[in-house]
Amino acid sequence: MKVRIVVLAFGIAGMLFTSCDKLEAPYATAKEITVDSTKRTVLLEDYTGMKCVNCPAATARAEALAELYKGQVILIAVHAGYFSVPDASGHYTTDYRTAEGVAWFNDFQLISNPMGMVNRKPFNGKLPIGAGSWADAVSLAVKDNKVASLSIHTDYTQGTRNHLSTTIDTKFLEPLTGTYNLTVCILEDSIIGWQKNNDTAVGPIPDIENYVFNNMLRAVLNGTYGEQLTTSVDTTQTYSKTYVFTLSDSWDPTHLSLVAFVSNADTKEVIQSAKEEVIE
Repeated sequence: MKVRIVVLAFGIAGMLFTSCDKLEAPYATAKEITVDSTKRTVLLEDYTGMKCVNCPAATARAEALAELYKGQVILIAVHAGYFSVPDASGHYTTDYRTAEGVAWFNDFQLISNPMGMVNRKPFNGKLPIGAGSWADAVSLAVKDNKVASLSIHTDYTQGTRNHLSTTIDTKFLEPLTGTYNLTVCILEDSIIGWQKNNDTAVGPIPDIENYVFNNMLRAVLNGTYGEQLTTSVDTTQTYSKTYVFTLSDSWDPTHLSLVAFVSNADTKEVIQSAKEEVIE
C-alpha cells in the first residue's frame, strides 16, 4: 500500500567527510513524497556525543529524515566516541554511553562525531558516513524491496516496572542465503541534559542547557550483534524470539521504545527494522 503525505525534504548542501563537521541551515524544506510499505524499513544510526558542537545540527537532520519517511526510517542515537566521554566535573558528567554502542563505534571504525550508518551498508564506498550524506543514503535505502517482515509484541504492566517482556516475530519474504541475526534495543526519548553547540539555528551557543535527547540507545537485550535466527532461511516459517528485561530505575517507561532489526551475521547489513513504544 502506498500512502501520500506532505513532509520534509533536504536541501542540496553537503558536508565534508571529516570529524565533527558543521552542517549549514536550513536543514529541510517542504516536499511531497510517497512512502511505500512494500519497501524496507531503514535503520539510521546517529553516532553522537554531548560534547560534540556539530552534533545537534546532525541530529536535527536525522530527526527530519525520520519525519520525512515517517514509519519507514527508524533512528537510533548512539552516544560513543571521544565527544561522549563524560568529564570529571562540570556540566558534562553524565555518561550516556552503552557497552554495545561503544563496540559498534569501534568495530565499524567511526572516526568521530557526528557520523552514522544507513542499514550498516556502504554508501559511495564508505560504511560510516558524515551527516551530509545521510539524506542521499536513505533516499536509496527506502527503495530497496522488503525481504523480511518484523512485528514486536510487548508486555509491560504499570507498577511492575522491573520486568519488560517482548516477543519479536520475523518472517522472511524471500529465500535469502547466509546466516541472519536479530538485535533488540531499548531507546529512550525526552532526556534533558547539557549539549555543546555551535549552530544558533538549533539552540544557544556554546552550550544548550536543556537539550532534549531523543532516540537514545539505553540497552541491547540480546548481545552486541544480537542472537542468531537462522543459518538457512525458510520462507514458510515464523521465527519468534522472546526476551524479558529488567528496566533501570532511572528510565521513564512512558518514554521507552523497542527497536528490533534483522541483519546478515557476516556482512552486518541490516535488511529490516521495526519499532514499538513500550507504553502506547
